[in-house]
Amino acid sequence: MTNLLDYLAWRGDVPFTASPWNEIDALIIATVSYLNFDGVDNERGMTLRELKENGMLRPGTGGNFPARKALFEAAAGTARFGGCRIHYFFALTDEKLMTQFSAMCADIGDGTVCVAYRGTDNTMIGWREDFNMMYCCPVPAQEAAVLYLENACRNNPAPVRVVGHSKGGNLAVYAVACASPETRDRVLDVWSYDGPGVAEQVFRSEGYREAVTKLRAFVPQTSIIGMLMCHPETYTVVSSTAAGLAQHDQFTWQVTGPRFDTAEGIDSTARFIDETLHEWLAGSTPEQREVFVNTLFRLTDSTQAITLSELRGDKLKNIARMIIASRDVDPETRRLFARLFGQLFTLGVGNVVERVMENAGDLIANKPLPDADAGVPDECNG
Repeated sequence: MTNLLDYLAWRGDVPFTASPWNEIDALIIATVSYLNFDGVDNERGMTLRELKENGMLRPGTGGNFPARKALFEAAAGTARFGGCRIHYFFALTDEKLMTQFSAMCADIGDGTVCVAYRGTDNTMIGWREDFNMMYCCPVPAQEAAVLYLENACRNNPAPVRVVGHSKGGNLAVYAVACASPETRDRVLDVWSYDGPGVAEQVFRSEGYREAVTKLRAFVPQTSIIGMLMCHPETYTVVSSTAAGLAQHDQFTWQVTGPRFDTAEGIDSTARFIDETLHEWLAGSTPEQREVFVNTLFRLTDSTQAITLSELRGDKLKNIARMIIASRDVDPETRRLFARLFGQLFTLGVGNVVERVMENAGDLIANKPLPDADAGVPDECNG
């Protein structure tokens, strides 16, 4: 069984000039974007090797830090990634704006620049913004993603690649779809790793139709996050060593050479959860979703938790029970919420309450009703 770290050990001594950029390279840069660096917000920036040697890495608020740190240190020591220069690193978590956004640029050794968007971190603010996408489009992080891409293209004449894992994948696709035609023309390719789709109005746009021709989308067999909203019809299903929602962790994805190990399609668990969530999305209005989100976070705020890590065990179970019992939430939403959790336990996915809450911030679900005279594309679930 081989993963991203094994790939670095195998391919690390081969520069991009000798072996071209591939789907594994893109995920490695997307993973590095979860980390925080000091002193790389300027035009010159620093190479991964310099960042490691100067101790510039900071833990930040993201989860799975040990694995991401190990990948960064391994990449920094290779000929392939060590010279990649990180610049225009930007990170913002603002409670007043209700946003969590981070991005960076990486000069790749093949003459291109890669714009990488971070997925959701461990802060409750980050999760709240993601939940807000259930009824609001765009949210501040999506607007920031477009501005960041536009500025990156103005500041660097090189061809551009855009990558992101989880919420970062949504931001990558959204940014390219909603950027100016001039910026979109600069983009060589877009890489989304188990990233949610986009809202229907974005899916129908000319910008998205152009962006999707450059998109490579990857999801694990039990993909829940990556199958939400309007997503491309064509995607690659990756084999994972984990079970259930834990497959969202890119370190469980299996690699052979410069490619992922693939499966024929998503499994029955993913289909069931996908259908259950979309049943609610299709049958609820944006106003109902807003009430649900406000109720959820009013209850989480009552715990005084600042990060997701502080919400564990009984706290999460009690919040789930209170949502199901809440009079603020309409009866159908309560029933579907109870059904989803009940079925997940039946399927034996493990500590489902905790796992769902860890990943639910990426369950971006803005599904406005289509125009009366407009058909709904097959790829637009729910």
